[in-house]
Amino acid sequence: MILSTSIGIELAGRDLRIAVVQSRFGRLRLLRSVEVPGFLDLAVEEQKATLERAVKEHRLTFGRVFLSLPHDRGMVRQMEFPVEVAEKLKAAVALQIESLCPWSADEIYWDFSVESRKKGAKLFRVTIAIVPRAEIDPWMAFFKSIKLPLSGVLLSSVTHAHGVRTLWPNSDCTIVLDCEKGYVEGSLIHGGQLSSVTQTGGEANIAAKDAVERLAASGRVGAAEDVRFVSYGSEAAQLESVEPVILPIENASVGSTVRFGAIASALIGIRRTAFAANLIPSALRYRRSQWQTVPTFVLLALTMLAGIAMLLREPYQMTVYASQIDSEIRRVAPVAREVSKQQTELNNLSDRYRALAGHLQNRDYNLEALQEITRVLPSGAWLVSYSYQDGNIQLSGYADSTSAIQKLLEDSPLFKDVQPTAAVTRDAKGKDKFSLKATIEVSR
Repeated sequence: MILSTSIGIELAGRDLRIAVVQSRFGRLRLLRSVEVPGFLDLAVEEQKATLERAVKEHRLTFGRVFLSLPHDRGMVRQMEFPVEVAEKLKAAVALQIESLCPWSADEIYWDFSVESRKKGAKLFRVTIAIVPRAEIDPWMAFFKSIKLPLSGVLLSSVTHAHGVRTLWPNSDCTIVLDCEKGYVEGSLIHGGQLSSVTQTGGEANIAAKDAVERLAASGRVGAAEDVRFVSYGSEAAQLESVEPVILPIENASVGSTVRFGAIASALIGIRRTAFAANLIPSALRYRRSQWQTVPTFVLLALTMLAGIAMLLREPYQMTVYASQIDSEIRRVAPVAREVSKQQTELNNLSDRYRALAGHLQNRDYNLEALQEITRVLPSGAWLVSYSYQDGNIQLSGYADSTSAIQKLLEDSPLFKDVQPTAAVTRDAKGKDKFSLKATIEVSR
């Protein structure tokens, strides 16, 4: 599954430990871990009240729940079967159950798990776990009453092996030591073999050393072999020769290792290994309906689609807008070109009109100026030169008095700013040679 959450509960010594592990896209993450010291010393009602508070405080109402019991509550055996019985393995294991345990078939729960068969191998190993119903039924009823129905129950040695194979799949030899007050429980996972011992004693350090020696002897572990040690429990800090390890799970620390059993129990609901022997019969296991997750994933998909749509909305609108603009430009381009052509022609006509109008106007002013000059000049005066440009005139000629000519022009309503442009000289006949300029007063 893309996202799954599992709750592991371990009963060890007199304590109860809880761990919540989540798998997200195959990556494991420890969400939280809780410990209730002295849980088994409490009365049943007090146990319920304590766990109900823990469930509410730590929000433990989601995910499947798996319980790990001390391995001395039952028994674990490993057997080898020929590959020919693989298709009828359950029936073959059922035939061996009565010979493996001292209880009758109607007094027990049992389950088995199978290692991956190697190509060409003639035998394969099966791990069988057996527990009296009297050990499991009360706990199933207890956890159901506090709304934590169990999806599985395992013995601690199987839980240890499953946790080791999940967290260190390539490890060849690992010893797990559960150090509690009064005893040390050890599990050896050596290849596909599983061995378990319980060593009682006052000092955890001595009990752990004896347990390791017994496991090494039973599992034929040589001194030169590279052994990984995982120690946890209330007395794990007393071990002198075992260094604490950090579990390869996100959000796990050195302190998280003391609850390795609960974490390994939670891993039962996330991954399968050759040691996942679940002692609750399939019909009694609590299962959450997968349909409950459908609305969540549908909403997640809709949210993602809405987010993608929001991201693509603006570029899409700009593309559509640009396409519409291009289409409109293509539609009006011929009209715009015709209008531009007509505008150019109109501008040319306007320029020609202004030039013609200016020319006509200048011609009118020029004629009017000549008429006025002819009117005001006395009979004894004559012009030698005359010019007109942009409303200004220049004239020169001879008269009895230059100042009289200037005065006549200044008195005319047509001229203003009459000024001489050269010094006055006289000719041989005694006439003044005048040179004057003036501005035509345009009537408005």
